[in-house]
Amino acid sequence: MLEVKHLTVRSKEGRPLVRDVSFTLTPGEPLGLTGASGSGKTTIIKAVMGILPYGCAIEAGEILLDGLSLEKLPARERRKYCGTVLGFIPQSPMTAFDPHMRIGAQMVQTFRLRLNLPKDKALTLAREQLLAVNLEDVERILNSFPSQLSGGMLQRVSMACLGGLAPRYILADEPTSALDEENRDHLLTLLREIYHSAGILFVSHDVSALKMLCRETVILEQGAIIERQNTEALFTHPQQSWTQAFVHAAETRKGGDWSWKAL
Repeated sequence: MLEVKHLTVRSKEGRPLVRDVSFTLTPGEPLGLTGASGSGKTTIIKAVMGILPYGCAIEAGEILLDGLSLEKLPARERRKYCGTVLGFIPQSPMTAFDPHMRIGAQMVQTFRLRLNLPKDKALTLAREQLLAVNLEDVERILNSFPSQLSGGMLQRVSMACLGGLAPRYILADEPTSALDEENRDHLLTLLREIYHSAGILFVSHDVSALKMLCRETVILEQGAIIERQNTEALFTHPQQSWTQAFVHAAETRKGGDWSWKAL
């Protein structure tokens, strides 16, 4: 179980970025998280991963990973949990890869480092996981640099890496926003296939994706939770004024993404 309890994060200038946020991730219960741009969604993920920007700090609260207090661990010790226990899907898949290394070298390096595998077994696992995400031109992909692949293909490679590492918890930061419809649907299918074995925090502005994947959704405004309920109920009977605007925008756009800065 991944528990975030009364988390408060402040910026270098002392401005509250996240205010008294609590939630729990368990396998089989993906949790949706949405809100306006700048409401603190990505800050929460960075706090859990231990990668807050310089000057930002956790002022109060706890982050418990299967009972272990993550925020009290030294950075080097905390990094051991990244990948194998805590997985991350970025909004822009290009940021997940070294632009100067071929995909195969990066996957092999990741599996060797995190899973302590010999090179040949790491390469075999890379091939298997690429096939598992429907990337059939395996050798071409392994020999490609990130810039030679589309955003959708890179996001699938990210999922292949996660599939090999099999983390217990996955933090997905707007993973569908840069994808076309085909790749978006494929990513959601992959997440649906693994959510029984992994706890997922799904940060998104994609209304139909939230409804498809998450039983419960949390609304964040100015760093604080203003509403939390069953996702279907949220879209049927929103309680807060911001959530009502959220639902109206969704109906206007018939799902999908939009700019939240105007809400």
